[in-house]
Amino acid sequence: MKKVLLYLVIAILTVPVLNAQNLIGKSDTATLIFVRHAEKSDDGTQNPPLTREGEERAERIKLFLEKSFPEVHAVYSTEYKRTESTALPTAKAYNLDVISYDPRAPKVFVKKLIKEHAGEVVLIVGHSNTTPFLVNMVLGEDKFQQLDESDYDEIFIVKSKEVGKGKVEVKSSAVKKD
Repeated sequence: MKKVLLYLVIAILTVPVLNAQNLIGKSDTATLIFVRHAEKSDDGTQNPPLTREGEERAERIKLFLEKSFPEVHAVYSTEYKRTESTALPTAKAYNLDVISYDPRAPKVFVKKLIKEHAGEVVLIVGHSNTTPFLVNMVLGEDKFQQLDESDYDEIFIVKSKEVGKGKVEVKSSAVKKD
């Protein structure tokens, strides 16, 4: 009887520690989805809209996220037509607003993402130079170089509990819609 009682006490004390994530219902790992904006028009301005192909890619990104994640908790974009238009289909699908961020303050932004979105999935839309830079910052290593101007395919899925300690998986948005 004493052994049974001892095992019961150990189980009661151990199970919550082992299943803390399930009991709380939330992990402390942020899932940060970084993408470069989709194809932009060549209209001669500094702030061009997306091309038709870019609009289709923005839809494919949204479809990828809907298939991969039951929830997206926030959508961030720089304040350009091309990034906002890339973010918008996902924001609408998850009933979210697109939140503007300043790519000139990357360390502050990355810390904020990981701290404020622990246990959540977040889409961050940036540029050919800022997207790999932010991914590298979360990883804590210079793994990715600036994207080529013709490169719009990569979806960087980064999981991290703190800046400099992330893990990345790279997917492609090149797959056409079903």
